[in-house]
Amino acid sequence: MSNSKSSHIFIKFLAFIGVLGLSGCPSNVPKSAVSSPSPIIENKQQSLQTSSLTIGILSKPSYYQELTTYLREKLGNKVQIVIDGDESIPYEEARKRMINKEWDIAFTLSPILSVAAKNNDYHFAARMFPNNPPYYQATLFTKSTSSIQSLNDLKSTNTIALGDFNSASSFYVPAYDLFGKSLRVDMGHRGKDIKDLVKTGKADVGAAAYEAVTNDKDLRIIHLSKEIPGSNVYLSPKLSESDRQIITKILLNAPDNIRKQANYGGGDESDYSQLIKISQRTEEILRCANFQQNPVNFYCSDSLPNQKSNNSNNTSEILGRINGWSRQNNEIETFKLSGKDNTVYQIVVPRKILNQIPGASNPIALQGKEVKIINVAPQKAQGQVFELKIIEPNQLSLLENISNSSTQSSYQVKQVDDGDTITVTDVSNQEIRVRFACIDTAEVPHSDAEKNSDSPADTNQFLWGNKAKERLKILIQQGGSQVKLNIVDTDFYGRKVAEVRLPDGTFAQQVLVKEGLAVVYRKYLKNCPSAGIVEQAEAEAKQQRLNIWADSQFTAPWDWRSQKKSSKKS
Repeated sequence: MSNSKSSHIFIKFLAFIGVLGLSGCPSNVPKSAVSSPSPIIENKQQSLQTSSLTIGILSKPSYYQELTTYLREKLGNKVQIVIDGDESIPYEEARKRMINKEWDIAFTLSPILSVAAKNNDYHFAARMFPNNPPYYQATLFTKSTSSIQSLNDLKSTNTIALGDFNSASSFYVPAYDLFGKSLRVDMGHRGKDIKDLVKTGKADVGAAAYEAVTNDKDLRIIHLSKEIPGSNVYLSPKLSESDRQIITKILLNAPDNIRKQANYGGGDESDYSQLIKISQRTEEILRCANFQQNPVNFYCSDSLPNQKSNNSNNTSEILGRINGWSRQNNEIETFKLSGKDNTVYQIVVPRKILNQIPGASNPIALQGKEVKIINVAPQKAQGQVFELKIIEPNQLSLLENISNSSTQSSYQVKQVDDGDTITVTDVSNQEIRVRFACIDTAEVPHSDAEKNSDSPADTNQFLWGNKAKERLKILIQQGGSQVKLNIVDTDFYGRKVAEVRLPDGTFAQQVLVKEGLAVVYRKYLKNCPSAGIVEQAEAEAKQQRLNIWADSQFTAPWDWRSQKKSSKKS
């Protein structure tokens, strides 16, 4: 009897140990079963080392509003959160912002931009479009009534609508599939615009993701590509490792509706190795292509033309045009540069460095472009060609055409209205109100109610608005109250929108942004000829945490104005 009882107790003990083993040692459970836990909502606020987070997007900001509210609840008021971007932002602009580390959380949307994020040391956080298959396909398509039935029907007189150089489905993969063709090219478009160009007959063929075309009865698919991996969400290398861990956890633990709206979720990082090989092969195919002149050859048959060259001087600045490219191996790119001094140069640049140069998303994007080389001593190579070895991203830059419009002339400043608005008079003494292009500064109070407001948000906004106004006054006085205007637009209120420079050439917008007293107004950046200058100034101010960038309570002026409008309506 006692033996029976003992054995019964022993069996219960074994069962208990078995339960412990199942609950505590999941070594035999598939990795996928434990890598994506159900969201756990934590109410406790998390503490970050950074005081600001910029969410970089390429779709509608409304998709990320609930995510922003959720992040503010989790991180508290000490962290300023800003959404940067929208559905109109070009892919190359997004890449530039990641190069400058302006985006702390990057929703890359395109797999080529995911690769760009990785090339600039961003860290994987989550998958985009987690409910979609991990791979998708690009398609070439025509109008449903077109006589073009396949790639074999394409002729050099046909026009194809493509995306920009950073799009996998509307540039890289289609270009790979068009090897051997000559076509007229209309490029730089987003998916919907490409479809519209084909439907209206402005383009004979278009390139887009298969899902965007397959159910459209007005279009016919004539070719499907190889599989393309999806895109991901990445975190900036500027963030500390602990901050990245906290942000990743918060993102993945967000409620289902928030993750669904922002189109992200858990999962493993995509494997881009095959896409990178396809893109490199595409670049090799198009190394002689000139996308600024139609038709474009989707192949390269002839060797680069011989050019005359003269001896070179060891100058600190070399200007010229890229007119050829070759690849030494997967790590080194070589370009032919026709110098303004009639000298032929060979630019040698590691691919990793090229990935960090704004405007140089790939070698093809540089073809035919004017560039500037600084602080590189030419070295004699074969024949009379001089070699320029690029070892830092800032040694090579694309020349931006800054408008020399006839509207650029001198004006007398009558009044500084606020940090980004002045009143001037022209030679006929006519008054003109001028809104600064490129930037936005905090608002100043305009009424007694605003002056007497005890709202913390108002107090903070007016503090920085007055600081920007006072700094602008000092700048204007330094220029003897004279400014030169490059007028680029007229706004809704009838004000002239202009780049403002002092008589000595000082760019007022650049000064305000560089000192952390203004922010780049990206919504209207297309009207800013000197966009690259103010963007670089903002990157420096953010890195040094100057003025508004050190104030966790600061609200972007457009957000403050929006909040004021909403409160008035309610």
